[in-house]
Amino acid sequence: MGGFLRIIFCFIVFLLDGCAAEKASVYHAREIAACHNSCMQQLKICQQVCHNNCSECSQSNNFNAKKNYNVYVNETYIRGGTIARNLNSYSDPLKCKKLTCDCRADLTICRQACNGQIKKRLQVAPLCC
Repeated sequence: MGGFLRIIFCFIVFLLDGCAAEKASVYHAREIAACHNSCMQQLKICQQVCHNNCSECSQSNNFNAKKNYNVYVNETYIRGGTIARNLNSYSDPLKCKKLTCDCRADLTICRQACNGQIKKRLQVAPLCC
């Protein structure tokens, strides 16, 4: 009789273990789905605020350089000083090369992270302007 109870006990433990694994699998699937939803929300935000456009970046960089240079010139004239800097002093030539705004690539990485494995490959950065 003891052997029979042991078999029933093992069978019940086996069933409970299977149920626990199934619940864990369902929970894990829900976690992944929630993570993917979060990635999609991040994509929408990225697309609203991010513009990976070389000409736009260059125009903005030039505009800000001119604006800051004009402030410097006006302040120097008011103080009676000599203009020692030029427009290029207020421009960052590498600024538009630093763009890393690729919403689709970010989405891919985010989704891969949700699944627990990020696949990487080396790639040459695109030239800007």
